[in-house]
Order: sequence, then C-alpha cells, then structure tokens
Amino acid sequence: MELIGCIFEVVVLVCLAAGIASNAAVVGSCDMLDLQNGSIGPWRADIDGSGCVLWDKTNEATDWILNMARVCSMMGFILGCILAFFGFFKQCLCPLPCSQIIMDISGIGLQISLALVWPMIRSQVCKTFGCRWGGGATALLLAQIFFFAASILSRCMREPRYERRKTERNSKEEQATKEAVEQPIEGAAEEGNATEA
Repeated sequence: MELIGCIFEVVVLVCLAAGIASNAAVVGSCDMLDLQNGSIGPWRADIDGSGCVLWDKTNEATDWILNMARVCSMMGFILGCILAFFGFFKQCLCPLPCSQIIMDISGIGLQISLALVWPMIRSQVCKTFGCRWGGGATALLLAQIFFFAASILSRCMREPRYERRKTERNSKEEQATKEAVEQPIEGAAEEGNATEA
C-alpha cells in the first residue's frame, strides 16, 4: 500500500506542475482560437500579422463572453496555484489548516473556471471572423485533465511526511521500551537459573 500511495503522490505533484504550466500557456497564448486572418487568446491577439499583443479593450469591452473567458482563465490560474501550494505543503513540508478541504474546493472551482473559458468560441470576434481550435485550446484541455487528475488522486496519496515521521518515531520508542522491559526479565531469569545450579 505504501508503494501505491507513493506512486499517487508523484503523479499528483507532476499533474499539478503540468497543470500550472498548461494554464499559464492558456493565459499567455494568442492562438487559442485560429481566425481566418490571425488568432486570439483570452488576453492576447494576433490579427492581420500584428504580432501577439494585448487586446485593445476599447474595441472589445462590450463582448461579455470574451471578458468572461479572460476572468475565468486568470481565476483558474490562481486556483491552480492554490491547489498546488496546499498539495505540496500538505504532502511534503508541514500541515496547513483544512488542507484537503481547501484542495477539494479549489479543484472544483478550477474546473468550473477553466470550463467557462470554452464559450470564447461563441464571442463576437469568432462570429465575425470564424474560429477553429488552436494550440491554446489544446493547452486548456490539458490543464483541465491534469488538474482533474490531481484533484481526484490527491485523496489516494500516502500519509504526509510529518505523519510518517511521527509513526516511525513512535515505533522506535515502543521498540526501545519493549527491549528495556525484556532485558531485566531475562537478567532475573538467568540469575534464578544460576542459583538453582
């Protein structure tokens, strides 16, 4: 059981790191959706070969779907960092209050936030120019998969490091106490055998 828990621990920590990297790629990408004359992402756009630049908010301020995708992509990134922070601290360093509950809540919020980035394909820009799946959309899908796996498998990890150390310390103390009790009994039995002879 200890080996399986260790494998889950490694898988969760790797998924958290990969999820954060994928989510950062979503936030920083300008090719989530490919247009006929360029590409767009939640925060950046490359239209007519202008290069990957920030959106001009004056033109797109009324597009609520695009604004929702921006907010949700950033909120997903923040929740992913919270999930990774609590997961790493809980498993590797020291206990934090309500770690598993916070990890569960941030995992659910993270999935909802990242799911609300997908409607971007129905934004006014996509209705005007036509959109199709780009590299940033693949990163978004991977971020959702990695964070989902980390959220679910975080409950299957072995006991945290501080719990394992406490258990080892207690077993050593019990063993030392047991040996200390057995030595006087064995010594008394040997003295009794020597007087009988």
